[in-house]
Amino acid sequence: MGVYETAIWESDPLAPTRQDRASGIYHPYIPDALCNTSISLSADAAGSCERAAVALAELDARARYVTAAESLSHVLLRSEALSSSRIEGLEMNVRRLLELEALIELDVPHRVDSKESEVLGTIEAMHEAIALGSRTDRMTTSDVCQMHDALLRDTRLKDVGGKFRTSQNWIGGSWYNPLGATYVPPRPEHVVPLMEDLVRFVNESQLPVLARAAIAHAQLETIHPFADGNGRCGRALIHAVLRANRMETRTVVPISLVLLTLRDQYYSALAAYRYDGHGEDGGAQSDAISHWVEFFCHAVCLACERAQEFEDGMVGLRHSWELRVRPRANSATSLLLDALPGNPVISVASAARLTNRSYPAARAAVRALEAEGILFQSSKNRKSGLYAAKEVLDAFTLYERSLATASGSTRLEHPARHVPQRPPRL
Repeated sequence: MGVYETAIWESDPLAPTRQDRASGIYHPYIPDALCNTSISLSADAAGSCERAAVALAELDARARYVTAAESLSHVLLRSEALSSSRIEGLEMNVRRLLELEALIELDVPHRVDSKESEVLGTIEAMHEAIALGSRTDRMTTSDVCQMHDALLRDTRLKDVGGKFRTSQNWIGGSWYNPLGATYVPPRPEHVVPLMEDLVRFVNESQLPVLARAAIAHAQLETIHPFADGNGRCGRALIHAVLRANRMETRTVVPISLVLLTLRDQYYSALAAYRYDGHGEDGGAQSDAISHWVEFFCHAVCLACERAQEFEDGMVGLRHSWELRVRPRANSATSLLLDALPGNPVISVASAARLTNRSYPAARAAVRALEAEGILFQSSKNRKSGLYAAKEVLDAFTLYERSLATASGSTRLEHPARHVPQRPPRL
């Protein structure tokens, strides 16, 4: 079982304050190697894994707006990446995010600040995690480093991207010493063997897939193998494990949105997972792991429920557009209506690509939907040629708001975190 070591921290004479220059005892945690640990899930945890697996399978099977990368799954991927960044204190307006993606596709010059660059890096990391899970049945430490490199590639921390740390890090307390830290991960010499054990566990464990994903995430958070970006990389790892085991084949479940809403419980469950093994109580260790797995699976079920509600809303919206426009079957206009739920910010060029129709046909479709009030173009986007489906963006905003409460309604329950303002009623 894992243990908290006792170590001595030598003072940094260049630290700015007396407290920062302090020397003293600190306690880095060393988790047990997962492959050497006999993990026995409780009946409640095992049942939670089964329920979460069913919820994932039903969402994957019922989703209608899933056609490779340009689909509801892409919207959910944006949502997951954005919320995962928010856990780390990074935020970006959803419309701004979608406009940036559209401008990048058009190769139109644009400016991004450091925070926006970090969010875009998180999205890239999520894309690489999904691609990784799709193409390999055996994960390696290099794969995890590849995800992390993508996460930091376009940020001020790019030099440490994809590299395991070689110094002690910690969470909370002073920037200069770990004496008052909330949590101190293992010393750096333990990082590589622990990460090698983690990927071996992911590849070889006979536990249910949801339990493997939960434990792998908690173990990476516990090891904290990188200098920065561990949380975001750990949440990307969840999807890599699920995709590698065919638990997510057509969509991406917004687990980070739920973890963000349940933030206190999330951190509390992670802390309990780091069981102190001085008592050599294997039952207590299994209880701690089972508690974490049960919480994680609850978050997955809630995320599936909210994602299905969003999917159902898009189905209803698409039907209402059909009644308003009454396009010919298989026309550019009809095909563009199909694409808009997953691509609410478009250009004529992207409309042509999404519908596989000529540029003139796509332009006519865009104009037809603009005339019906389905697409609109703001004054600032006239030069760049971007159009937005406001109803989809509003639904996306309401979706984010629903995920900020356990009940799914900010009208009934105060949101647990910052949420975008409710769209005005027309």
